[in-house]
Amino acid sequence: MMKHALTGSVAFLLMAGLSFAAPAHAAVALAASPAGTRAAEMAARLQPAEQQAVLQARPAPATDGGEGAPGLLAWPGVPRLGLPVLRMPTFATPVQPGDGPPRPMLPWLALAATWDPDLARRAGVARARAEWLHGRAVLRVGGVDTLPSGRLQGGEDQVLAGSMAGMIGAGLLSGHVLPVFGSVVREEQVRADGAAPERGAPVKASDLAAHSLLGVAMALEVAHGGAMLCGGMAPCAAVTGLEAMVREAWHFSGMIMAVPGGAMPAGGAHGTDGAPAIDAVATGVDMEQVSPGRPDVLGEMLREAVRDGHIKPAQVQAMVTHILASFYMAGSLDHPPPFAAARTGVQPPPVDTLVGDVEAEGAVLLQNENRVLPLDPALGPVLVLVHPAMRGPADLLAEGLRHAGLNVTVLTAPDGAGATGTLPPACAQAARTLVLSASNDDNQMITTLAELGGHVAVVLTADDPDRQMPWLDAVDSVVQGWAWRDEYAQPLSALLSGQQDFSGHLPVTLTGGLYPPGMVDANYRAFERAHVVPLFPFGYGLSARGRLVPSELRVAREGNHLNASFTLSNPGTAVVRAVPQLYVETPPDLSGNPRRLAAWRSVMVAPGHPVRLSVPVSLRLVGQWNNAAGNWAVAAGDYTLSLGFSSVMLVRHATLHLPALHVPATLENQPAPVVIAE
Repeated sequence: MMKHALTGSVAFLLMAGLSFAAPAHAAVALAASPAGTRAAEMAARLQPAEQQAVLQARPAPATDGGEGAPGLLAWPGVPRLGLPVLRMPTFATPVQPGDGPPRPMLPWLALAATWDPDLARRAGVARARAEWLHGRAVLRVGGVDTLPSGRLQGGEDQVLAGSMAGMIGAGLLSGHVLPVFGSVVREEQVRADGAAPERGAPVKASDLAAHSLLGVAMALEVAHGGAMLCGGMAPCAAVTGLEAMVREAWHFSGMIMAVPGGAMPAGGAHGTDGAPAIDAVATGVDMEQVSPGRPDVLGEMLREAVRDGHIKPAQVQAMVTHILASFYMAGSLDHPPPFAAARTGVQPPPVDTLVGDVEAEGAVLLQNENRVLPLDPALGPVLVLVHPAMRGPADLLAEGLRHAGLNVTVLTAPDGAGATGTLPPACAQAARTLVLSASNDDNQMITTLAELGGHVAVVLTADDPDRQMPWLDAVDSVVQGWAWRDEYAQPLSALLSGQQDFSGHLPVTLTGGLYPPGMVDANYRAFERAHVVPLFPFGYGLSARGRLVPSELRVAREGNHLNASFTLSNPGTAVVRAVPQLYVETPPDLSGNPRRLAAWRSVMVAPGHPVRLSVPVSLRLVGQWNNAAGNWAVAAGDYTLSLGFSSVMLVRHATLHLPALHVPATLENQPAPVVIAE
């Protein structure tokens, strides 16, 4: 499962410089890219009709002459020039696997909770293999989006989300599958207080430079390529100035793809008037996905606009160049997936423990009073209590616990049970009870159970940052186990029985359903602005075996980065994996962003073997976006880096005075995460 060295660590986050430069340099940046150079040369060879045709991915025809597979689209390629047809799923709905039950292939929040870029890359490699077997060459990667996409879709921090999404993308690219970064879910998570942010109103890209677009840019940097998606949370035109940001500032040579209907402005006409196509091109859309019943913008509308001279042939050729550049980045045009699997039936992929490993590293130990976890077989039997809907998962988990030597009994409480006297009689005699809980409907049952006097451990089996826990002070142990998958039973039983230690850290703030007045986004930075400590903070997670002690934090400036070095020691008797986190904040006399995550390491440390680590931090994270100059402006002052194990548990601090700086912002190819121990 976890494959780490004892003294160093696999997973390390390199904070890359996000830079935006002057428009005059865009052509130079594009020409300097090998993929961009090949794309420009190939685009110039296409005839005008061919150029217009490759701006769309349309429903794929069936290989046997019948109806095409639902939700499957095809980019037409140009056979005359050896450009193959490439298939992809429609992005009108959340990504589904090619076989199996209708659910997302990658459990995003559980994966983000591992804080392990190596595991994220492995997830991308596995998904690339699955897509290849289904004859598909393009896949959407969530977690980041042009607009803030809600905590359930991407967590709540762009540094974490962008880095993890980028590593998934790197894994996809290694299998010649193009990652397209963006969200497709328009609905926000339903909050306990009924409030929801407004995402549909137009917003300037410059206002998102340090927020959602930071995550997209980081994903493209870390992956070393890909494409970006718009139109998921709102029409592409809702982000004004996006093309200037992407082309003139980031110097990104790849494509911007629109989800079906996303290229059409809100309330736009569905006829053949070329205005929507003109608007889409001005927005920066290069390719649109077309699905039945959705508006078609870059087809006849675009052709009409070209005939009328409203869209120049050079603009179309530039769009084609961006599309080809993304495909060349992925190697999809040189190594297209075969269609044979789609015609003859897909062979099942080899057995992979990936999903189980995500839970093994991502399950978060929130509380462990009286050291009830891990469950010790010598202390007697364990009762597992669930409502009927969770009986199946409970039986799977109990089987794993029995293999670990525990005496386990599973009991089902009737729906609605919770008041005194409504629980099964065996609950009153149980010394240790484990509850699998998927919703607030279990709260009364857990409260009543805790009042019986035995030790109670609760495993939360849903992705709900606002889960209420009125019973928290009455139970011993709480584990955030994420939305249940049957593959979680074995790794979770290993964690609960002590065969493996807990090492997950929260990618979201657990609010308990309580928010300070006026709070819209219930993330850790909003709580910090309100000077309120949440129920469980972002980045939080415990080990059942021990703890690491950070010391000797030192910070120095090296060009456009800070270099932070620190020591981790293990005073216990067992090897411990933890995620030391660095947060950076601006001088108190400057208005601007509150403290934010800057970098982290995922590290295992053995007793008696302190580890000295060095971590770079980009200065863009403390800068203000200067739209006129196209860079990040860092004001002179004293900047503080804080080290700890969550956004509020910060135990070491270092301050460094910086002069006024302008940090360039061109997207850079970042090296793969490595560990540099001093």
